Amino acid sequence: MLCGVFRTKERKVIAAILGIVIIVGFIIISISSKDGRIDEQAVMAENYLNAGSYEQAVEAYQKALSMKDSDQVTLSMGLADAYVGLEDFDKALEVLRACYQKFSTVKLEKKIEEVTSAKMDYEFLQSISRADIYFSNKEYDKAISIYEEAKRIKRKDMASYQKIVLAYIEQGKYELARDEVLEGIEITKNDQLKELLVTVDNYLLKEDYDALVAQADEYTYQENYEDAIDKYKEAIDLLPTQSAAYKALAQIYIQKKEYNTAVTLLMNAATLTSDEELQELLSTAKALKEAEEERESVLSELSQAMGELQIDRILTIMDTNIFQEKITAETPVFYGTGEGDISKEEGLIIYNANQVYYGDIVNGVKKGIGIYFILMENTNGSGYYYYKGEWSNDLPNGSGSVTEVSKEVKKEDGTFTKKTVTDGIYYNALEDGTMKKSFYEDDSETGYLNYSAQNGIPLSKGTIKQVPSPTPATKSYSIGEVYQGKTGTGQEYMAEPNTIWGVDPFIRKKK
Repeated sequence: MLCGVFRTKERKVIAAILGIVIIVGFIIISISSKDGRIDEQAVMAENYLNAGSYEQAVEAYQKALSMKDSDQVTLSMGLADAYVGLEDFDKALEVLRACYQKFSTVKLEKKIEEVTSAKMDYEFLQSISRADIYFSNKEYDKAISIYEEAKRIKRKDMASYQKIVLAYIEQGKYELARDEVLEGIEITKNDQLKELLVTVDNYLLKEDYDALVAQADEYTYQENYEDAIDKYKEAIDLLPTQSAAYKALAQIYIQKKEYNTAVTLLMNAATLTSDEELQELLSTAKALKEAEEERESVLSELSQAMGELQIDRILTIMDTNIFQEKITAETPVFYGTGEGDISKEEGLIIYNANQVYYGDIVNGVKKGIGIYFILMENTNGSGYYYYKGEWSNDLPNGSGSVTEVSKEVKKEDGTFTKKTVTDGIYYNALEDGTMKKSFYEDDSETGYLNYSAQNGIPLSKGTIKQVPSPTPATKSYSIGEVYQGKTGTGQEYMAEPNTIWGVDPFIRKKK
């Protein structure tokens, strides 16, 4: 009986155990099924997130979070990432902070810091982008205002400082640019800003350089070349790689005909700066220098020939193209120990292509001993004429000699060179005193004539000076007999009515 009782109790225990096992099994199966659904929803949300489908990811994460017993921390972080993908940083931070209030984990704290930083980066870049649009439209004040907003968002980022500096540079506000870049260097310690400081300082130097050039330009306009040269040189010392001062200074040297100085200056400049106009100016200066050297050579040779009265050499030089077309293009031309300054010297004056003086000059006036040489054209052919003697008051005054030569004068058996030399006393370029005319054919003397003249009027034979001065005759008259050697020829030299003799071109010669 007892055995039967025990068997009955045993069956009840087994049944109870089986019941418990079945219940636990059902519970396990239920929990497992629920966990599977949560995991499935979380995976779906993560897949949307990774695919960049942020709106679907938000919905999936929200659904997963609504499930009981879901991993609130992990899913909240995923939802925050989805909001970040939608650039809704405030919503992402709202989700994270709400979760952090329940679960104060280090992971959540770091995530909040990460999203906060991303938000700052986003807002910073948005501000920079908006400001860049204003910058590209040359609305620099608006651009600077928004760059300042970006700077407040990320104070240690060099980009906002850099862009503000560039905007100030575009406005020509170089001092403000320098202040900004110095502030940026102090706060960010960025080497690129240090490089930008060099650029800003160069702009400031350029501003000073431009001011010096402008001041020099004004001096040049006023023809105050001495001060202009000083200012241009000061500008060059300040910024040796800029070309404007070199070119302007070279133009002054060229204008002053200091071509060698201009060439030296421009050649030095060409090693420091690349400028097409500077190269063209250098070529011009070199050409002018070569022309000036050629001119100098011709003037030196002519001066020597005139001083030594080498007639053939004088004629050859005065017949050259450089003399006829270049040297005499602008007259008068002064040449001597101080060309252009003829206060006191022995020098050369070229009046035109046909008239040249060489001799003593005092305060710009011919005074002393000198030669006045003239190329002549006449009906008989070409020739020349010169006065050699004493000068005073810029005129022939004193003892002197006039020589007149006509080449290729025709006669029955061919042509000859005719020369007449008149020696004597001249007063204000007029013959005045005892005179002698000598006549030559091909350098052989054919005769001479002694006579007297007063105020340019040759006196009749045997007449002495008259008071008052004689009046020009109205008919031909003899002024003396022509001699050959010591023998008279019996030929009387007849002066035409109204004859006035002296030194051409200082009188009007009548025959």
